[in-house]
Amino acid sequence: MTKLRWYVILTGLLLLASSSPSMAELGYQTWGLRGGVGVDPDQGIIGVQWNLGNFSRRVRLQPNFELGFGDNSTLGTLTIPVHYRFGSSPDFTPYAGGGILLGYIDYDKPKGSGDSDWFIEPVGVVGIEWPLSGGGDLFLELGVSFGDAHDAKLIVGWMRRIR
Repeated sequence: MTKLRWYVILTGLLLLASSSPSMAELGYQTWGLRGGVGVDPDQGIIGVQWNLGNFSRRVRLQPNFELGFGDNSTLGTLTIPVHYRFGSSPDFTPYAGGGILLGYIDYDKPKGSGDSDWFIEPVGVVGIEWPLSGGGDLFLELGVSFGDAHDAKLIVGWMRRIR
């Protein structure tokens, strides 16, 4: 990736963050676990995510880190999505969003001839979350990416409830 692309992406993120009037709402809130399956490459996925607060009442910053295993490759991704939450009821909250993904893929080849690559690409997500009676929130999410990461993935996860 060219240096110019990195500068454009980082500048855009900084402008977005600095233009938000509700910066006081951003910051570590809680964390959670996630796992599922991905298509192309066909992999099992495990990961962790963080709730880093809200840009506004309905827009949340929720980055995640995932590892994918299978289909003759190992994939590591750091995704920085922004979720728009469509209202909130006591039973469930649907959301949709998008962001950027920084990934590293290592292709399983015979010893000494492996191939690997770094990449960055846009992602989109839709999902639904609902509270659990024992504490925390459960979610189901469908994600798509537009490049070397999974073309589509289905993720289920648990997010620790904010105290």
